[in-house]
Amino acid sequence: MALFRATPLVLSLAAAWPALAATPAELETVQVTAHRSSKPLAETAPNASVISRHKLDDQLVRDIADAVKYEPGVEVATDPARRGNAGYTIRGIDGNRILMLIDGIRLPESYAGGGSNNGAVSGRDYVELETLRAIDIVKGPTSSLYGSDAIGGVVGYRTKTVDDFVPEEQGVGGSVKGFGGTANNGWGSSAGVGVKGERTDLMLLYTHRNGHETDNQGNNDSSSTLRTKPNPQSWDSDNVLAKLGFKPAANQRLELTLEHYQRNADSNLLNSLGPVVNQRGMTLYTITGKQAQDRTQRDRASLTWEGRQLGAFDRLAIRAYYQKLNNADNDTEWRDNGQRIRSDYGFKQDSYGLTLEAEHNFQALSAEHQLLWGADLSRTDTSRPRLKTQYNPNGSSSNIVDGETYPNKTFPDSRSERIGLFVQDEIKFGNGLVASPSLRWDHYKMTPQPDQAFANGNPNNYQVPAFKDSAFSPKLGLSLPFADHYTGFLQFSSGFRAPPFDDANMAFTNPVQRYQVLPNPNLKSESSRGVELGLKGQWDSFDFGVTAYANRYKDFIDLASLGTINGLSAYQYQNIGEVEINGAEGRAAWRFAPAWRAMASIAYAQGRDKQRNQPLASLTPLNATLGLRYDQANYGGEAFLRLVTANTRIPDLRPDEARGQSTIPFKAPGYATLDLTAYWKPAKNTILRAGVFNVFDQKYWKAADVRGKSSSVRTLDLFTQPGRNLSASVEYTF
Repeated sequence: MALFRATPLVLSLAAAWPALAATPAELETVQVTAHRSSKPLAETAPNASVISRHKLDDQLVRDIADAVKYEPGVEVATDPARRGNAGYTIRGIDGNRILMLIDGIRLPESYAGGGSNNGAVSGRDYVELETLRAIDIVKGPTSSLYGSDAIGGVVGYRTKTVDDFVPEEQGVGGSVKGFGGTANNGWGSSAGVGVKGERTDLMLLYTHRNGHETDNQGNNDSSSTLRTKPNPQSWDSDNVLAKLGFKPAANQRLELTLEHYQRNADSNLLNSLGPVVNQRGMTLYTITGKQAQDRTQRDRASLTWEGRQLGAFDRLAIRAYYQKLNNADNDTEWRDNGQRIRSDYGFKQDSYGLTLEAEHNFQALSAEHQLLWGADLSRTDTSRPRLKTQYNPNGSSSNIVDGETYPNKTFPDSRSERIGLFVQDEIKFGNGLVASPSLRWDHYKMTPQPDQAFANGNPNNYQVPAFKDSAFSPKLGLSLPFADHYTGFLQFSSGFRAPPFDDANMAFTNPVQRYQVLPNPNLKSESSRGVELGLKGQWDSFDFGVTAYANRYKDFIDLASLGTINGLSAYQYQNIGEVEINGAEGRAAWRFAPAWRAMASIAYAQGRDKQRNQPLASLTPLNATLGLRYDQANYGGEAFLRLVTANTRIPDLRPDEARGQSTIPFKAPGYATLDLTAYWKPAKNTILRAGVFNVFDQKYWKAADVRGKSSSVRTLDLFTQPGRNLSASVEYTF
């Protein structure tokens, strides 16, 4: 059987293989996250990349899954039934092992509710992409600059500034944009304005979206657990971003940033309807209706002062911030016995923080130095309140539902305090060799705050201890230009991740469903070590970047089965041992004729859970992207052919993972999809864009979406991607 289903276009576009980087203007794209300071992308190691505003617009990106669709080694898992996008997976590492930043500020964590990431109760798709000027991605351990949670990589969002609307020293500018697509029958609009004065400036940007469930290629539209069409859903989102700047002196800037994001989704959970059976095979009741109302709200406020050329400091920046996430996943369930069950669940995180960054440029020991040092201080309060009420046919109500007493919490309210100190010296020698040693020290402390709600879910009174740990995370980067056109890169990196709020503190018992989760006072922090070897080449009409890496992760935390304890199935988060991941990635671009550019990228990874001596299930199969772009002054377009091989290197499921199904996992078949986009500028300040995606209407699955699914599951088509779909946008700038 072929690894992927090819179309005739595969062969024609394959001839354009020498191909994914950028036009000459784009070669100076700036990467900020990889070095915690601005640096041309051409000078960064191949494990760092940038998704520019230009790419987001031209590719008609509608969400984070679209944003990284062509990025080698990166993908996003999605729950098609209700939750939507979960978060990023980078080189097989996902969830809260990927640090996410917005303008240098840590974004809230996700909460999977003890389940898989693609069914995350609270995912990490809570940033409006229309507010962004770029997305920085750093692949591999990055704790030497960012500390805990950067064990697998960093995704850094950079939001628009007043300069994006008013590039001149003074003036007024803005834009209005409308967009829509058939994949989710959604549409939206965005409007922004910037005003610059002699010493003050203001930027205001508002975006609204609404839509419905994302289409797939399932064909069972029954109201039952066998349904494979997506559940009916209606959603809307609003985002406001405001920035007010003031220059107290020519070399200083003070900026206040305020942001509000809110998303509401109403879902009819038709695939939940049907009988509920206990472990003994007895039908307890039948669900006749279920409606969900989910809400995500994120608010951010920050005040940043930055000065340049201040005595010994070439740059000095101080930022204070506050960020709040309030996620609500509520639903109402109707049963055939006349009962109505109302669930009001939440996930909340409040964060306060202070960051300091200082930069010095000087010469010493026959070399140029760029010394960066600073500190990160933060405090995060996390809570998961759960309330459920049973309304009976006789008019009475109860907060004891299916054996659980409500309100309850699966883990106590937790306070996490972080202190991080870091230093990096980029040393450039006369022969072009650049050495970048860096070191970070982190202290992490998590304090549980149990209350009566936690006691209600913990009737055995399991004690949850406080946790604290400290770690040093070193890194050494080397780069050497040679033979005029080439630069070699070598990196030795390390990562560190303290046990998060749920892994360390979960203690929960359900006597009716007959399971319990026990806390583990002996959990240790995860750690990683990595080595990466890369090469970049650049000519007037051609450039490329290749990299090979080997990462080792130690004391990985995962949910383990303890068998039966006191008549209940028992589980516990444990350090399962070591995981190793090796791989290679490459990209190239070739300007083979005026206005024409060919592009290509490829990613390969293999990994192994050494404790269980089995392949790692979270890796993306071998995949490649071929592209062809044409640009004129007023019009242009591009084609992307994405090729993915079958996902064959995955382990058999454990019996507790299979849940009564076959332990043989579903292995997503290979596929090839073609996307076409075009743009036209009918007037100086107006641009129209349109795209056709999955042109040949291929039926396919993303490996991340079916991870952990049995081959005998009858609803696998629920996880298929949309068939042929269209998107378009129109933008006017002034």
